[in-house]
Amino acid sequence: MKFYELLRKYDIESVIVDPLPFPLNPFSGKNTLLQSIDPLRACQIALRERDVDVIVSVFEGAACSLGALRKFLSPNTSLVMWDIGLTNWKLRNKIINFTLPKIDTLLVLGHNQIDYIKNTYEKCTNISTIGHYVDSDFYHYTPINANGLVLSVGDDIGRNYPILLNAARTLNKKIIIKTNNRSLVSLSDNVEFLRSRISYLTLRELYENSSVVVVPTSTTPNASGVSSILEAAACGRPLVVTDNPGIHDFIIPNETCLMVPPNDAVALRNAILSLLANPGLAQKLANNARAFIEKNCTHQVFTKRFADTMHRIKGKK
Repeated sequence: MKFYELLRKYDIESVIVDPLPFPLNPFSGKNTLLQSIDPLRACQIALRERDVDVIVSVFEGAACSLGALRKFLSPNTSLVMWDIGLTNWKLRNKIINFTLPKIDTLLVLGHNQIDYIKNTYEKCTNISTIGHYVDSDFYHYTPINANGLVLSVGDDIGRNYPILLNAARTLNKKIIIKTNNRSLVSLSDNVEFLRSRISYLTLRELYENSSVVVVPTSTTPNASGVSSILEAAACGRPLVVTDNPGIHDFIIPNETCLMVPPNDAVALRNAILSLLANPGLAQKLANNARAFIEKNCTHQVFTKRFADTMHRIKGKK
C-alpha cells in the first residue's frame, strides 16, 4: 500500500496486524466495531511487539482491547487511536469512554471534533488533528463533462438523501445516487439509484461523467461525506455540500465548493442549478478543489504529516 511505502522514506517501519479469523476471534464476521476488538490479537501484540515505539489502532475497537492490556505493553510504547466513531450508538460510546483514558494520543480527522470529544467523553490526554487523504493519482483531474449527470455517493449515517430527493423533483437533470440504502424511494423519473457493489474504476468513471457532485448531510460531529468530497475534488468536479462542521477542514466555501444550509432543499436545488448554468463558476471551483487536494490531501502530503506526528509522539516517551 502506497501509504506504508511512503512511511519508509521518513524512517518509519510499519507492521499490519489484521483481525484473526473465527474461532480465534469470537467476533469475526460481526459488526466491524466488534470484529476489531479481537482479544487474542491484542494479547499477541502485547506479548510479541515489545520493541515497537507506537501502536496505532484504527478506531476504538482494537484500542479498547489494547487499552485493557495497557499495563502489559512496554512502558516505552505509545498507544495511539487513529479516528473515532462519533455516533449515538450506546455500545460504541461505552467502548469509547473505556478506551480514551487508556491511550496516549487520539488522532482525529477535523478540528471540530476536539471540543466535541472533550465535552462528550471521558478524558483523553492528547488529541491532535491528522486530517485525511485521497489517492490523487487514481482520482486524477479530468475536464468537466458539461452535459454530465449530477452525482451523489456514500453510505455513512450522516447522509441526508431525502433532502436531495426533494430538491431533485424540480431539476431537469439526470441524478445518480450511489448508496446501499434500499429504503430510499424517488418520485422523480430523473433519479437513478445504484445499490449494487461497484469497483473503484467504475466509481471513478461516475465522477468523470458528472458535471456536479452533491454531498448532502445532516449536522454531525463526524466528517460525514469526506471521502466523496476528496474523491470528487481530486477528479476536479464542482461540489455542492451541506454546511456540516465535520467537513469544514476539507472545504473552502465559494472557493472549492458551494455550501448550503442543512435541510434546505431550495438552497440545495439553487446551488446545483447555479453550477449547471455557470460553467465559469463550476470550473473555478473544480480547479480550486483540485489545488486544495494537491496542497493538503495527497498521499505524499498526508504521509509527511502522519510521520511527523509519529516522530513527535515517539519523542515524548
